[in-house]
Amino acid sequence: MRKLLVGLSVLFMCLGIRAEESSADLLGLGAATSFISDAQQQTQLKKPQAKSMTPGQDPTASPNGAAKSANEASDENDDQAAINQFLQSQNTSQPAPTASGPATAAPPTNPWIPADGNEAIANGGAFRSVSQEAFPLNPNQINALRNMLDQTQRAQAAAPYKTPPAPTSTSLSIDLAPGAVPPVVRLSKGFVSSLVFIDTTGAAWPIDSFDLGDPTAFNISWDKKGNTLMVQARQEYSYGNLAVNLKNLNTPVMLTLVPGQRVVDYRVDMRVPGRGPQAAVSIGDDLPASADNQLLNVLNGIAPMNGRRLKTENDFAEVWLVDNLLYLRSVYAMLSPAWVSKMSSADGMNAYKLSPAPLVLLMRHGQIVSVKIEGLS
Repeated sequence: MRKLLVGLSVLFMCLGIRAEESSADLLGLGAATSFISDAQQQTQLKKPQAKSMTPGQDPTASPNGAAKSANEASDENDDQAAINQFLQSQNTSQPAPTASGPATAAPPTNPWIPADGNEAIANGGAFRSVSQEAFPLNPNQINALRNMLDQTQRAQAAAPYKTPPAPTSTSLSIDLAPGAVPPVVRLSKGFVSSLVFIDTTGAAWPIDSFDLGDPTAFNISWDKKGNTLMVQARQEYSYGNLAVNLKNLNTPVMLTLVPGQRVVDYRVDMRVPGRGPQAAVSIGDDLPASADNQLLNVLNGIAPMNGRRLKTENDFAEVWLVDNLLYLRSVYAMLSPAWVSKMSSADGMNAYKLSPAPLVLLMRHGQIVSVKIEGLS
């Protein structure tokens, strides 16, 4: 019986160790307890019932002493067999080793686990080294470089000033007299300016030839038959001049070209005094030989100095009163009254200087229309 208790103690210790290794072994502990209870019951049933002793009989003496020793030995063998059977049943739950070696476990989820901290640090350093070599710049640095490149290209392509030059269209009166200052044409690199040559009637004056002072600084285009030159500056601050020979005109028209300006002459009407080869027949008096700067400003849409704007019943004409004279600007030809002087532009705009009159007649699309002028008195 003592061996049975020792075996049970060893069994419980083994079961306690297995319970710490896995929660699933708790089921085995319950099975072991049940099995031990059954073994104890079987042992109690196998024990013989104690016989009543007669007075004076030695309790240790028994006529069946040899049988009793044999039964105790058999009980101990049965207990040892039960313990061996339970341990064998517990061992059968473990995977048995094969002939080639112990059973291989399932592959881990993570293919690589560092053995210690030093190996993990070495692996992290290798990763940083490879990533730094493959991607030396981070996204913020790449965006910064792109912005720097964009700003550099913008600065190289931009003009010295931040805003583009302002465009303008104007008319210039050419003075062919000796000692006169040649007119100035404002240019800018990357912008084309057109020079249109007309006579005092507004008719086109064809170009015969031209000569450029610095061909490397300017580019000029001409169709070899018209009255328009296309001028473009190749450099920003290279000045030059231009000589234009017009048909049937003995004196060349001299112009000064000035690039790098904040205001660019997109179109310049060069009004040359006199009648050109294509001048229209005038129905009035001959035009004065010299140009009227006040009338030229009115033709360009600029109100005359010290002029007072007069009201008209329609928008066919604009009228100003200056020093008891009327300055009228209209796209339509004036029929009446007779004018003192007239100027016309290449686009068909007309400017008239005439004596004060409450009513003027214009030719509009082949019909005569009247324009009443208010505010003369």
